[in-house]
Amino acid sequence: MVVLTREDTIDTDMMNLLTTFSAAAAAEGAESANEGIGALGLSLPAIIASAITFTILYIVVKKYALGGIVSNLEKRETTISRGLHLTAEMDKAKVELEATVEKALRDARKEADSIIAEANNETGKMIQAAEEKANHKADEILRAAEGKIERDITEARKGLKAEMANLITDATEAILNEKLDAPSDRKLVENYLKGAMK
Repeated sequence: MVVLTREDTIDTDMMNLLTTFSAAAAAEGAESANEGIGALGLSLPAIIASAITFTILYIVVKKYALGGIVSNLEKRETTISRGLHLTAEMDKAKVELEATVEKALRDARKEADSIIAEANNETGKMIQAAEEKANHKADEILRAAEGKIERDITEARKGLKAEMANLITDATEAILNEKLDAPSDRKLVENYLKGAMK
């Protein structure tokens, strides 16, 4: 809402007066259109009236509108400058943040690589220890089996020797009890062995 003061009323009255004067000057200029400057379509009173009108218009605009326009332009300029400054600061912060993130990623990669290398090293050691333990256990089992086999072979030989001795003794007794020729001896030993095997 616009509130008019006494000064504004005087300015309005002056504008009305000038408008009337401009109209009168234009009419007078139309009459003298055929002389001097009038031949070009210009009249001196019309030019003077227009100059006065523009001067009053300039004074009114300067007094009422120009201050607001200038202050709005200054506010906009300040806002734009502040926005540009903030944009520059944000760009700088963005670059710093990207550098920080990149450094953190590099550090994380290094740490992950070292953890993986350590895990591979530990896994290799564990596998080697397990293989050594398994080889040691297999050697123990093999030695125990070889010992058992040796004992079994020794016992079997002892048993076989005893059995052979019994067989020879039995065969000798059978041969001595009944003396035949060589083919008969052979047949007698074979019959005895068949009977012993049953």
